[in-house]
This record gives sequence, C-alpha cells and structure tokens, in this order.
Amino acid sequence: MAARPANDTGALLRELPLLARLGDSDVRALAVDGRPRRFGAGEIIFREGDPGDSMHVVVEGEVRIGVLSGSGEEATFALFGRGECFGELALLDGRSRSANAVATKPTKTWLVTRTAFRKWLRERPDAASALLETLSLRLRRTNENLSDLMFLDLQQRLAKRLLEIAHPVTPSGPLRASVTQAELGALLGVSRESVNKQLNALARAGLVRIGRGSVTILDEAGVRAGV
Repeated sequence: MAARPANDTGALLRELPLLARLGDSDVRALAVDGRPRRFGAGEIIFREGDPGDSMHVVVEGEVRIGVLSGSGEEATFALFGRGECFGELALLDGRSRSANAVATKPTKTWLVTRTAFRKWLRERPDAASALLETLSLRLRRTNENLSDLMFLDLQQRLAKRLLEIAHPVTPSGPLRASVTQAELGALLGVSRESVNKQLNALARAGLVRIGRGSVTILDEAGVRAGV
C-alpha cells in the first residue's frame, strides 16, 4: 500500500509553482504516490552525478544546493525551506544530478519518484502546462540573478537575498533568515568576511540583528530601501 502523506503534504504540493494550476484531485493523487524521507543536519540527500530519479518537497527543515570546485571549495546556489521543492528537473529529463543537496538542519521531505511522476503525468496531460510554467520561472530567476550580479553592489544583493530567504519568527513578528555568514557568502559568491562587513553596517544602522547562524530583519522597509 502506498504511504499516506502527512496532513499538510497535499497543501504544500498545492503551493508549488510546478502544480499551482492543477486541480485538487490531481495534486492529491500525486501526494499519495510519494513517501516521507528524513535527514539529519549535515546529511547528504544526493550528490552531483547521482541518478536523477526523484523530486523532493521540503516539509520541514532546510536544504542547501551547491557544487564543489576541483580545489574542494563549495559554491551554494540556493537554500530551500518548507514548501519549496528541489530536484524537479530530474522528473523531466532523468539525467544525473547537477549539484549536491545537503540538509542544513534536521529535515523532512516528501519524495516523488520519476516513475510515479511520469505515470501521473500520462494520466493528466493538462499538467504539462504547469511544467512549462516552472521552467519559465526557473529561467526568469536565473536571468534575475545574472542581472543582480551585473548591476547591484554587494550590500544591495545581500539585502535582496536576506528578504528572499527570511521568514516570520511569529505571525506578527520580525523576519529571520536562518543562515550563516559563510552560507550567505556562498550564495552571493563572496567571502564570509565581505558578508560580515556588510551585515555589521546594516546592524549599526539598526536594520538587522546578527545572531549565531541567523540574521533578524528589524526594519524591513529600511532593508528594502537598500535594494
């Protein structure tokens, strides 16, 4: 018997751009075909070059996507939290993984295999439009990142990335990005020291509070004004 999804898995799937335009019955069918996976902090979910045979949806925790250079230095492409998916391109082309995925904290995902996804897609051809939407969003995001790199200075790029990855601490509380300065540096393609310098400038201005492994945005409007 197929594993039953957690109560909120269907809702998380429904929020994905990949599935946003589909009916509830289509989303529920895909949720039932998945299974839960759990990973400890620092555990590798998959490595660059591994078979691309599944997509993961983050139910709780956080996942870092990146690659290693020949000298062993790591470049981080993205951090994914609750309600976000990674590895979905493998569902389309079945090619090997192009990056490493590592849980940065205790993490639970909902895994959908390529076999289950292709069967689901054959039974629901309207889902093809949702796949095109996802590919379009990915391309737009890549273009935006390239544009930021060309036209924004480091403080502007840092502020923008903090706003992208931060989440409310409480429903009415401030935004907090659970990320280390080294991870921010990897995301922005700069050193941890450069990130530290810019964060301290924001902290002196009263816009953020620097914590251990986190940055709390105290003045969201002020941070946005610097983007």
